[in-house]
Amino acid sequence: MNDTIRLGRLAGIPVGVNWTVIGIGALMAWSLAGRVLPGEVPGLAAAAYWAAGIGVALLFLASLLAHELAHAVVARRNGLEVEGITLWLLGGVAKLRGEARTPGAEARIAIVGPLASLTIAGAAFAASVGLGALALEGPFALAVVAAQWLALVNLLLGVFNLIPGAPLDGGRIAKAVVWRWRGDALTATRAASGLGTAVGWGLAGLGIAEVALFGNLAGLWSIVLGWFIAGAAGAERDQAEALDALAGLRVADVMTHEPPRAPASLTVDAFADHMAPSARSSTWVLTGPGGEIASVLGLESVRRLGRGRARETRLGDLAVPVERLPVTTPDELVPALLERLAGAPVGTRVAVIDEGALVGLLLPEDLSRAIEIGRLRPRTRDGGGAATSRTIPGWPARP
Repeated sequence: MNDTIRLGRLAGIPVGVNWTVIGIGALMAWSLAGRVLPGEVPGLAAAAYWAAGIGVALLFLASLLAHELAHAVVARRNGLEVEGITLWLLGGVAKLRGEARTPGAEARIAIVGPLASLTIAGAAFAASVGLGALALEGPFALAVVAAQWLALVNLLLGVFNLIPGAPLDGGRIAKAVVWRWRGDALTATRAASGLGTAVGWGLAGLGIAEVALFGNLAGLWSIVLGWFIAGAAGAERDQAEALDALAGLRVADVMTHEPPRAPASLTVDAFADHMAPSARSSTWVLTGPGGEIASVLGLESVRRLGRGRARETRLGDLAVPVERLPVTTPDELVPALLERLAGAPVGTRVAVIDEGALVGLLLPEDLSRAIEIGRLRPRTRDGGGAATSRTIPGWPARP
């Protein structure tokens, strides 16, 4: 969800829209003004249909924002940090840092979004009834149809989000129920993700059948939506399993203690010919003239450089200064670090600093290895359902 246009803050929460929302809003307004409203209330000027269509589209996007804002406000009241709200192609998302600590908090955060949509649907329907009591022709009739349409789409939004499968709100509620029943958040996440995968591929299958059997291109929307739900459900499961595998691990248990070193003044071609072939790491520490650590080099930067420039380019030209890297300490818990660095680019390296000195790096391959090893170990549980503290056997650990 890149290319976000920032709109400001609501209740202290940053709000933005993705550029795809402009297309969705325009399509909605065009459909209403060009087909739906003229068919229901004929005989009015085109400007009236367009005014109503644009107004309804804007109100619908506002209702999406209200849905996500409800999630965000309740999440914040339950101790979670809210990074922001973004409206995008398939609706919206409230970006939360961390996970709910209890099944009750999970359920409260989940249910409030659909409740907000259903409340808006009820208010819009009541408005249509009130307007209909005034008159059933002309502008009043147009307003009645617009309000009815707004009520319908919010009703569908609320009901659809209650389907029990991640990442839908109903999936969060299902997770809370299983979590309360089994006392294990990971088991609950797996169950909700399994339901979400089934829902997603079911929607995609219905869309394919609609297109193939009936030639209805509207089925393409079901395919896209189903594919998105299934993918998001799988991603939630993978993330939960990864965090469970890392539970209790400190940075010192996982990090690369002595990454390979090379002079920052070395040319790329000399490095590629004489030093890189022996490396077992994707990351090198570069040293300055006095042997001090100056920067960090990822081999992907070397690969992206054309061979013709390798003789004239020095390693230091491609590296990232140490002071620009995210920083951690050897004793920080890895899940806490990942939560703190949520949103960082894929492949981010982290400098491990102890008493003002660089003592190692936390690399993407370190995390991947720790996750794979952690998944091999039997899961033990404390009373609260969180994985107990552990370290990886044979890996360096601090007392």
